[in-house]
Amino acid sequence: MRTGRYQYLLVLGLLAMLSSFGRSQDEWSPLPGRVVQWATVLLPAYVLLQVVLLPVAVLRVVSRARTEAMDALGPAGVKVSFVSLMSNAPNSPLSISLSGTGNAPTYLLGANTTSLDFGNVNVGNAGSLNATLTNTGNSAVTISGVTVTGTGFSTSGITPGIILMPNQSATMNVAFAPLTAGSLTGSVSVVSNATNSPTTISLSGSGVPPVSSGPQFYVSTTGNDANSGTSLSAPWQTIQKAMNNATTGSTVNIMAGTYNERLTLGVSGTAGNYITFQPNGFSVPSGGCGGYTGVTCGGDQVILDYTYLGTVSDGVPYLHISGKSHIRVQGITFQNFTTHELSSIFNKGVFIESSNFIEVKNNKFLNIKDTGPHDGTSALGAFRITSSNNLLVYGNEFGNMVTNYGETLTDDVNSTFFTAENNWIHDTDGIGIDLGNGANNFTIRSNKLEYISIKRDGSVWYGNPSIAVYNVGGNTGVIERNFVDHAGVGFEVQPEPGDQATHDVTIRNNVVQNSQTGIVLGTWYSNTDGSSVYNINVFNNTFYRNGTGIVVRPMTSASVSWENNIFANNGTAYVNTLNWNPGKADYNLYFGGGTGPGANSVTLNPLFNNALAGDFSLQPTSPAINAGDPNTSATVVGAADFAGNPRIVGGRIDIGAYEAQ
Repeated sequence: MRTGRYQYLLVLGLLAMLSSFGRSQDEWSPLPGRVVQWATVLLPAYVLLQVVLLPVAVLRVVSRARTEAMDALGPAGVKVSFVSLMSNAPNSPLSISLSGTGNAPTYLLGANTTSLDFGNVNVGNAGSLNATLTNTGNSAVTISGVTVTGTGFSTSGITPGIILMPNQSATMNVAFAPLTAGSLTGSVSVVSNATNSPTTISLSGSGVPPVSSGPQFYVSTTGNDANSGTSLSAPWQTIQKAMNNATTGSTVNIMAGTYNERLTLGVSGTAGNYITFQPNGFSVPSGGCGGYTGVTCGGDQVILDYTYLGTVSDGVPYLHISGKSHIRVQGITFQNFTTHELSSIFNKGVFIESSNFIEVKNNKFLNIKDTGPHDGTSALGAFRITSSNNLLVYGNEFGNMVTNYGETLTDDVNSTFFTAENNWIHDTDGIGIDLGNGANNFTIRSNKLEYISIKRDGSVWYGNPSIAVYNVGGNTGVIERNFVDHAGVGFEVQPEPGDQATHDVTIRNNVVQNSQTGIVLGTWYSNTDGSSVYNINVFNNTFYRNGTGIVVRPMTSASVSWENNIFANNGTAYVNTLNWNPGKADYNLYFGGGTGPGANSVTLNPLFNNALAGDFSLQPTSPAINAGDPNTSATVVGAADFAGNPRIVGGRIDIGAYEAQ
């Protein structure tokens, strides 16, 4: 009976020992896959114990052997050891060989594809594809961020902080919604604690002009408004006739020619059924057209010329859209509209009010001028939006604009979800883009603004430099990837008296060069109160060869940050005559013109590739590479740099508008 008890206890001891064998030093865990191996060891040992009487002391030997085996395991990998059983048997000691494998932790995140191709997607529509992310390691993987590059691409389904256990998967949805025709590329980068992070998926797709299945109407200078307008052989004569009679989902095809008429829209489309006004045969070639591309859009040349009006003072716009929705106007030239304000009647060129889902794309607005004296009595709103939402102004040219005390492109009076993208605004006497009076949720992206209040001969209109992009009471918006050249001021954020506060605005990944001042933060209307300017972020911009890089005025400093910017070859880098608290200013690069605040500033040549040609990308040895704030939020700086490449590469953000790839 005692012998059986000893045998029983010894087997339990061996089981306890062997169940722990094969563990690493840091983590002892069972290895169920070794059950067969352990059985081959235990069964012969048990048979041996049936015929050999072992004293209780053997258990102590087993215990010591277990401890020795634990100590011998060491780092992960294949390990061998043995158990030595001491007894009074003539063949004592009895040795039993042991082996096992300790597994090191692995952190791997894989995707079921390395590329997603959306093929052809109609402009204005969206395509959707999924990618599956899988933890292919043996330890938990935490996804910390997802960034997307490329115009028209977006993701959903993966949120920062999501944890995938071994063999667990998650689905990421990628959407492609092209705004213009042409081939587009981009990428998705998933950042995690995996050793192979980031996990990257390339994206591609082509925007194609939608094939209209709705009614087709036609306008020709040789037509007749008494015609049906439904065929090339029976076109209407005036565009206004079409603007009064076009039906939901229809396309109005305007034949080549010069038209002399001011237009007032009288119809609306519906969601998914826009009414489109365009030249006959209008098309957008691959790579885009209009704006600053230098590429002419396809189709007939349609011009609305207002020379015949002379100088007007009646306040009637040449294109008026009021209370309408789901309208697209594209590919048309509007030119030679001249005004002079009399009797306090404010003149406007294009006026969109109380309207929704309006697209103005690939048009030209040329030689729009106010001829009144520059004394505050005359102004022109060249293109003005008020109390409207979901407006897109894309790929247009605004050239030779004289607005006197007005602006070229204005988003005003609580308008929301306004996007100005890929426009070329040049040769203006005053403000280029104005965001005011509660305009909110706006995006000002990839526009080129040059000679804003600065003439080609270097003189200044009225001796009063003006602003390329002026946030004067707008809020909750992003100003990104714009190029400003020869302006009075590149960017300025402040409300004027009577305006709403300017707040929650991010200015990022822009370039300002050859201007009098790069950026102004704070109000000129008080030397003591900055409460009207707050929650402003200025990140990763490049200010080159300006008179002054940055001017600080009164603002709510605790909520203002300007970081990762390059101030190079400016006359003076930093001006703060009031010694106002500059806010959180750090990790900026200053080269020439002195320095500004910041404990982690860089004061070396940024080594641009070709600054004189407007290329501010960084040479491989640039001190700006991986020198930005390591805690910079991807949400603040955006997914793409000025060139449209991934914004954070190599684990740490660069300083300036370009990220080295």
